[in-house]
Amino acid sequence: MMNITEVLGEDGLFQQQLSGFKTRPQQIKLAEKIAEVIEEQSVLIAEAGTGTGKTFAYLLPALLSDKKIIVSTGTKTLQDQLFTKDIPKLLEMLQIKPKVRLLKGRNNYLCLHRYHQASVMPISRFPENKSLFKHLNNWIHHSIRGEVSEFINQVENRQVLTNLTSTPENCLGAECDNYNECFVYKARRRALDADLLVINHHLLFADMAIKQGGFGELLPKADVIVLDESHQIPEIAGRFFSQLFSSRQCNELLSDLLTEAGEVEAAFATIAEAHEQLKRALRDVTLAMSQMPERESSKRLFQTPIIIETFDLLLHQMKLLHSALEPLVVQSSGLQNLYLRLDGMVMLLEDMMQQGEGNYIYWFEAREKYFALHKSPLEVADPLSNFRAPLETSWVLTSATLTVDGSFSHFQQQTGFEPADTLLLDSPFDYQQQALLLLPKELPEPSDYEFNKAMFEYVTPIIEAAKGGVFFLFTSHRSLQMAAHHFRNQLDRPIFVQGEQDRNQMLEGFRQAGNGLLLGAASFWEGVDVAGASLSCVIIDKLPFAHPGEPVLKAKIEYINKNGGKAFFDFQVPKAIISLKQGAGRLIRGENDQGLLVICDRRITSKSYGQTFLNSLPDMKTTHDRDQAINFLSCI
Repeated sequence: MMNITEVLGEDGLFQQQLSGFKTRPQQIKLAEKIAEVIEEQSVLIAEAGTGTGKTFAYLLPALLSDKKIIVSTGTKTLQDQLFTKDIPKLLEMLQIKPKVRLLKGRNNYLCLHRYHQASVMPISRFPENKSLFKHLNNWIHHSIRGEVSEFINQVENRQVLTNLTSTPENCLGAECDNYNECFVYKARRRALDADLLVINHHLLFADMAIKQGGFGELLPKADVIVLDESHQIPEIAGRFFSQLFSSRQCNELLSDLLTEAGEVEAAFATIAEAHEQLKRALRDVTLAMSQMPERESSKRLFQTPIIIETFDLLLHQMKLLHSALEPLVVQSSGLQNLYLRLDGMVMLLEDMMQQGEGNYIYWFEAREKYFALHKSPLEVADPLSNFRAPLETSWVLTSATLTVDGSFSHFQQQTGFEPADTLLLDSPFDYQQQALLLLPKELPEPSDYEFNKAMFEYVTPIIEAAKGGVFFLFTSHRSLQMAAHHFRNQLDRPIFVQGEQDRNQMLEGFRQAGNGLLLGAASFWEGVDVAGASLSCVIIDKLPFAHPGEPVLKAKIEYINKNGGKAFFDFQVPKAIISLKQGAGRLIRGENDQGLLVICDRRITSKSYGQTFLNSLPDMKTTHDRDQAINFLSCI
């Protein structure tokens, strides 16, 4: 078996077989450290700058170790890229044939039970769905993996997917008549014998959450777990260790109950009155909630008389329906499943109304026709540590953005990955030669009413000077929309605005345009790769501090301050730095790329904490002179 240097080093296998491959000391160092951690069964947290080649740096030692491996990625797109491109390429060069499997969350697979139900319901005869159901009638007999992505182009109304996929709540499991043919369980059975299993973080944390509840597991045991894009872990883990009670869940239960009861003789007559009364109670709650703020802590919510009254009635009607269902559970597995779902929802709603657990923040969302009650953990370090404790597993966590001012401590405190080996590797790109950072000093404070107008006028000559494309990244959708209105009247170049078309279509159009202006918010700050001349400038409007009024963040700030910390410096600044590093990382994606980074927020130079932001960015030349920046752009 070959070693790391024989594959990645000078005159190694990659250099011989991969056109354009260059040996990178950072990649070799990372791969060798990962091999060491796998051997010692320990934990490694590694930040490796853009261009290091992290993917092959973790895949190579993992595959050479001859151990059972799970690789978890940040998105399904990265997951598919690993499975269809990177891993096959590596296996071909190494001439080895381990069992490689791909596993996604259940909502990525067609549910045969729900499809057969939907195919005889009015939804299958809706004009926009007719061709889809005609296609699926043939597709289900030929598809091997059963993934929704295989027929997604046939779907006109995405809402129909809820009728074609299952959730943990409505899945009948082994009681289902289609269990042996089920695409989800076939995928999981294939995953069990994998030498290398590729998943995503959402599935990993779904598995952790299930194990926390003492239930069976989704994923096989592994000797090595690699978490790529690890900076996403605190947020995704927080979501999966949270609980949710929503109007959508209630409506789905009522809809599924109609379908299942309709298949059992006289069943619906038994529950019809309770079903109708619950529907009315749900309407009353939804109407009352529509008068509430959009997002807020639930503390005051359940001190409001109309809210208490409508939720009390909703809970009462749920219990009456639960009682009406009880004698029917022996008649079908579907009705039994619904009885158990309703039982769980009753207990959850009682908990949400009482707000009894001190380590959680209870909060709500409210819109015109939708509401949700949330229960989110104040921190995820303990549940993550509890999950990891009994596992005899090597953990490798990688990302280009984990450190704050060169330290991993913020990430480790958030995730509980302590103790751990840490490794910080700079990008192999020459930022001093390839990039310039412009920090305007003449713009007003971001809180100033005139900030957006002044910023748009300031950056217009810069955008006009850029020969390639420009990314303009925003911290709010309101500012993004103002920019769209402003620049459409000012610039003679293609403009791409987030929300006006599909994200992938936008990016493809931007790449092809060559000199486009893309206006994007949160989802364009990371996971977007535009290399070469198609992107020569990235502009960031403000330092990406999360909105302090957001209920979970507000509760965390209060919690940290109450326990002797300084939330602004201990939590808010580090969180914003990680986001800024992601946004800035869009600029230089290849060793021949050149570009200008503009950060329009004067706080980065006027506030004491600004230096910590600058210390966390790649080492590049800095200017405060717009003319110098324009001259730099004209030379690339």
